[in-house]
Amino acid sequence: MNLDKNQEKAVNHFTGPAIVIAGPGSGKTRVVTARILNLIQTQNIPPSKILAIAFNRKAVEEMENRIIFGLKPKETLPVIRTLHAFGKDIVTTNYKRAGFRHRPEIWSGEIDKIIAQEKNQIDQKAATTTVFIYKIESKLTGKCYIGQSTNPERRRREHFDHSSNDRLRQAIRAEGEMQFVFKVLEQVEGREANRREAHWIRYYKKCGEVFNRADPMREQFSNQLMLEMFCQHFNIQYTDHLDRDPDFENLRDRFYDIKEIVMRAKRQVETGLFEPNTLQNPVAREFAKKYEDQKSAANAVDFEDMIIYAANLFETCPDIRQTYQDRYPYVLVDEFQDIAPIDYRLISQLSENLFAVGDDDQAIYSFRGGDSHIMQKFSNRSDVKKYEITRNYRSTSTIVEHARAIIERNKPRIRKNLRSYNPIRNEIDIIETTPETIKKYLLQQLSESIETAILVRTNYEVDRIEEILSSESLSSPVEVTTIHRAKGREWEKVILIHNTLDRRFPRKDTVLEEERRVFYVAMTRAKEQLVVLGGTCQFVPEFKNIPKNLGYYYRQFAYWRARRKAQKKKTPYTALDKASKKR
Repeated sequence: MNLDKNQEKAVNHFTGPAIVIAGPGSGKTRVVTARILNLIQTQNIPPSKILAIAFNRKAVEEMENRIIFGLKPKETLPVIRTLHAFGKDIVTTNYKRAGFRHRPEIWSGEIDKIIAQEKNQIDQKAATTTVFIYKIESKLTGKCYIGQSTNPERRRREHFDHSSNDRLRQAIRAEGEMQFVFKVLEQVEGREANRREAHWIRYYKKCGEVFNRADPMREQFSNQLMLEMFCQHFNIQYTDHLDRDPDFENLRDRFYDIKEIVMRAKRQVETGLFEPNTLQNPVAREFAKKYEDQKSAANAVDFEDMIIYAANLFETCPDIRQTYQDRYPYVLVDEFQDIAPIDYRLISQLSENLFAVGDDDQAIYSFRGGDSHIMQKFSNRSDVKKYEITRNYRSTSTIVEHARAIIERNKPRIRKNLRSYNPIRNEIDIIETTPETIKKYLLQQLSESIETAILVRTNYEVDRIEEILSSESLSSPVEVTTIHRAKGREWEKVILIHNTLDRRFPRKDTVLEEERRVFYVAMTRAKEQLVVLGGTCQFVPEFKNIPKNLGYYYRQFAYWRARRKAQKKKTPYTALDKASKKR
């Protein structure tokens, strides 16, 4: 296996904690694979004493295939697992001491089923509950507001205290509470409430002006009714003006976020087991209580529990921890930048010979609980040996220069001497597009027969692009995927589309530094050609403006590398200098 000097130094690391600080296209997996083979073939470490942790099943398979290719006859594979699979091994082997009656059942999609069940129960209650349609009318002007609630008296108090309808609120302040009359118009089942509310709004519009902005245009139930149903269902105390609390806005939509909220909270557990009461989101907190109770009754664990229970076993049962420390004295972890606190809690208890490989500039999974600060803190430990592999063997120098220009704006980050092995300077095409012109420019870029990927920020944009291309006959294959799914992969040509299909990049609901890392990951998937199509995006001017000293460094690097090659081939320096000037 051919390695450069920096890769070789990392591969030859033997004992003690170490971290390999890597860049995109620098051969992270190659280094992990080569070190495993080095431990087996040079250091004579039995494969069964080596544990390698990969990010997902696909990464496990890739690592296995690479190691198999390098093994000698009769040599066996080391243990290669995802962290979830490794945690499952620990928990199922020691289930009694983990507190289970028998070997626990593994839950995977059950949380989705339970969320659907809870949602259906709330919908059924909302459909059959008694809802009061009411009006609040000004004695002076006759102008009225129409609303609905399961508790009209409480709703009356809320409106007179500080109505969520700004027009009504201003009128009450101007005319005085005593000039308004609250009256129940009718009571109906919840399934009829929207229709009847709309009827009364239209009726009073004919008679005079109403405070309501428009007829109710809702999917099924009003947010007020859903708010009241949620509080009843999850036993949450309803307080006045709860409808103005951001945690209770758009409840039907927020219901679909519950899974990520709960699972992300589980990935942050640093001591003991998961405690639902620690959740700040009130709906997610009450759902988590129900979910954990059902899971406990079924004697089951979910994917995050596998790691939580395994880490807790190590902390509470020193003999079990020692067993695994003796079994795996050499531990390697790939994609170290993406681990969550619960992951590190387990990993850190395994071996003193922890060999971690990662790139904090490619940490794009915080929405799953990933925390790149763990890697940064680990690299700052005085006892950790540091290696740097930052030469990019994938992309041209132009792509690496521009990618470096954008990522170096992020703080904090581990500083890296990012550079390209390939001195070719192909310009990056930056084309402004609109929803009306995106198809035209996209098809122009797909006219070549070259391996190409179209990268976008969201699954919604994947569907839109595939719809655009569905009627076209394209000449080598084109893959359309999100940037997150493209991580770890590469193509000859990458077309990055942003801000032209009704989705923002950067997104407002995420951290700017992470959005910049997502953009950086997309850029560094390209080997030869990078095309950026889209509207206005702050990241485009950021990568266009390369610091002068950075461009100078790359020119010098390309020149001296060519000079060394010329020395080996005994090429006259004069010819080399002329070629360098042309570049």
